[in-house]
Amino acid sequence: MKEACLLPRTGKPSLRLLLTRAALLAGGSLALAGCPQQEAAPPAAAAPLENATPAAALTVGSAPPASVSPQAAATARPDSSVAAPTRSALVASCTQVKQYEVTFVLDRAYPCGQFANGDYWVAPTADSLGKVKVLSISPAFSSGRNGFEVNPTQVDRQGFDSRASNYLRTLVPALPYSASPNQSIVKAKSLSTFNKTALDTAVVLTVLAAPPADGGSTSFRPPYFGRSKPLYSTNRLRLDRLPSLAPLASAPTLSALSARYQRLQLDHQLHWSADEIHPLKNMPDYGAWIAMNFAEASLRLMVDGDAAERRKLAINMVQYGIDLDAGMQGGLHFNADGGHRHGRKLVLALSALLLDDPAMAARVRDFQQGTFQEDGQLYVGAGAGQVLFGGLCSAEDYWDNQNTGGNSRDCRDPYGYIDGGQEPGAYYQMCCTAKGYKAIALALRLMPSLRCIWTDDKILRYADRWVNHGAWTQPDPYQPNGNGALDNNPADGTGRWPALHGAARDGGYYGSEFADAMWTAYRAQASDTYSCP
Repeated sequence: MKEACLLPRTGKPSLRLLLTRAALLAGGSLALAGCPQQEAAPPAAAAPLENATPAAALTVGSAPPASVSPQAAATARPDSSVAAPTRSALVASCTQVKQYEVTFVLDRAYPCGQFANGDYWVAPTADSLGKVKVLSISPAFSSGRNGFEVNPTQVDRQGFDSRASNYLRTLVPALPYSASPNQSIVKAKSLSTFNKTALDTAVVLTVLAAPPADGGSTSFRPPYFGRSKPLYSTNRLRLDRLPSLAPLASAPTLSALSARYQRLQLDHQLHWSADEIHPLKNMPDYGAWIAMNFAEASLRLMVDGDAAERRKLAINMVQYGIDLDAGMQGGLHFNADGGHRHGRKLVLALSALLLDDPAMAARVRDFQQGTFQEDGQLYVGAGAGQVLFGGLCSAEDYWDNQNTGGNSRDCRDPYGYIDGGQEPGAYYQMCCTAKGYKAIALALRLMPSLRCIWTDDKILRYADRWVNHGAWTQPDPYQPNGNGALDNNPADGTGRWPALHGAARDGGYYGSEFADAMWTAYRAQASDTYSCP
């Protein structure tokens, strides 16, 4: 794992890393540089400004002409002779497509429209030889910035920005580019200054063989990753499977959460370095916020509200799941890695359930060990009989971390008695995963059919223990800094961290006031009895 505030895995440890938890918690917050600090919540995505520039005098089939709403008129490009098509126009004709800060310039007018989430599609004309020719895309790719890919298929390479890890220049096609049907052109706009991520935003333009049903307004965008481009209909959404709980005063608005998932969730790279191409305006860079944001949105989806807004939120969230599912089929996984990789299992489970897609559900249910962080970072300890925190590592790595502060800071107890990490109840356990795991567990309890896809209850048991008890460090027969030696001196308590048993109860950063309120209101009402559809 990699954090800006962490020391390298090897090398001389800082004295700060050997301080006690009392020192870490001075002033009521983890002030030590050795522990990841909570970042401010990412700003809510701005309301989308989506523009296409239609041809002035070209119509497609029998589709009605583009209507002009006051909003469309206000946001139309100055050089547009016809206002941007609204979704009610179904099919328009476009010589260029603009979404957010990205513009695709085409060589002629092509049939175009928007999918249910607002992303654009284009299709060849009768005289374009089955292709859509893209003349230019702005901002232009130059000096390793503002890159683009067509049908990304690699989970360990990217062509979007040379400052981000695993950059490969050959992934960026030359322009003009003649796009074939079933191609997704994924374009990034780079930040001027790298700040945990290299990208400002990213959009996807999908090339189809022909205009889709209802002009795309009742279709999810096909996944941007890979060569398979299934078209899921929004009419298959099973919103009847959602509970309709009474709303709470702290609930975020449905529209604000819809805006959070309006833009492309560019999330198809392995390991912590995936953070570096999570676009700033599209999604958080860090997994702790990704996990909490989606769990919070899932809980809000389970609360009663305006039907149209609720449906819009579900569409945007499920679009994320469709994209992730394609990546998983192409080798993507989210193995345990500090606070970087959790949250995606809920994205996939909820999407499979709402789409009523058995194949997608099976890919989540039948995962291999190491596929999802939630399953790799929580385990039943052989010594404790409790669900404990900690990722897989060797006993040597564990003791290296305990004795020097080096190596992994989420390493599990090799003996299965206590919570892992450099210090139980601190670092990645308290900082970056506890609140997310609590919110995810509540979503699974309030919508029990999700558990038919999730399949095990470790996260449920762990969340209850964390909320009601805190860190687990007793009983423990091993001495501190003893490299596996038994503790024969009970004068200071038996075990490595006896004073921390019960510490940090229900604590954690990267939290949500609404998720905590939902736990208080509904956890006691949740039943452990459920049936699978």
